[in-house]
Amino acid sequence: MKQINHNYWEGYEDPKHEADKYNPDLRRAMQKLYGRKGFDFGKVGDDFYDTDKRNQYRPDGYSTYTSLDEKDPNYWSKMKFRENAIENNKEISDRCDLLARTIAGELFFPCRELNGKTINQMRGTNGNINDMMYLTLENIRKYYEKEPEDYPLKETIERYGYFFDRFNSFDEYIEYNFLQDFELLPKKFPANEEELVEYWKKSIEFLEARLKRIEKYAIQNNLFEK
Repeated sequence: MKQINHNYWEGYEDPKHEADKYNPDLRRAMQKLYGRKGFDFGKVGDDFYDTDKRNQYRPDGYSTYTSLDEKDPNYWSKMKFRENAIENNKEISDRCDLLARTIAGELFFPCRELNGKTINQMRGTNGNINDMMYLTLENIRKYYEKEPEDYPLKETIERYGYFFDRFNSFDEYIEYNFLQDFELLPKKFPANEEELVEYWKKSIEFLEARLKRIEKYAIQNNLFEK
């Protein structure tokens, strides 16, 4: 895999040619980090998706940590204040975006569609989650704790139980994915400029901590390219 601060999204910003689908370097890095339980990220250099998206086998995919920056149009309508926040806090916003484009910003869930939207699609379109990683992890925790009551991603996570059942517990899932510092993550969707800036600051703290964990593991296991 590339060195720890490598930007896997440089040159892959085009929505039709994004890094999580087409960058072989990112595919290779994910396979090295997360392939040890049999997770499959497809052959390096191949198109991420098969020709028939509905029926053919699709590899375990990955998604980018959402930094809610100026390059992400998904939440413009929900954050009218974002443009001002970026203008007034450009350095913080850019730092968060850059970290999110390193390996520390890459998370993975099943890519294959099973009778409905994938986990990544649902965490982005469910108004109770809004791509918030902390809230996503809290839903995953409830799955492992066999929470009987309803929660936003319950139906979706249960559909993909085969994926989560590769881990014996929530703690094992967290450790495997270098998410031990997830309590640092922002816990609510920003409602104003001040909260968005705080969101960026907490995201930076989390991503920097995760990057260090991944770097330590990569060095111990000789994963970096020579």
